[in-house]
Amino acid sequence: MAKDFLNVIERALLMGVSDKINGATASGSDIHFYGEFPEAEEVKFPAVVIQQVASGFAEQMMGQKMTLGSGSGTGEIYGIAYNIHIICERDNEITIGGEVYKQRKLLNWIMLNIANEITDLDFSSYQEESMEVLERRLMGWRDIGYMPEFQWYGASCDYTLTFKNYRS
Repeated sequence: MAKDFLNVIERALLMGVSDKINGATASGSDIHFYGEFPEAEEVKFPAVVIQQVASGFAEQMMGQKMTLGSGSGTGEIYGIAYNIHIICERDNEITIGGEVYKQRKLLNWIMLNIANEITDLDFSSYQEESMEVLERRLMGWRDIGYMPEFQWYGASCDYTLTFKNYRS
């Protein structure tokens, strides 16, 4: 049976990125992370939604035999894709390093720091089993802007990751 790599990756993204980014804010819990879009009455801003949108085989292993430590088995390169959305309300203010960030400046800070953290995230801190991440790719932020009818600033990006999926 395959290991629970998809949930390990999702937990690492949510916890790891949240811990690092919120660690830079004055209160340590200013930015709210969600694994899916929350119900409207439950959402807190600024919100980051890390939404899994696809997963599947990226490449079969040659002969489908792989070695992991002293064991061996079958497996493949498996991929997972996410859409990451950031939504800030016009009135959100966060203090970072003694400076107040709000509106577009806050959105830009969150975009840059999410990109940095998911690129450098150490998955070994969140794994119950050995996992080998092969490639991570942030495809750039898009739909960056302001929605006057909701008074929200927002941005979205695509993020993909591939890893060795070992099976017994």
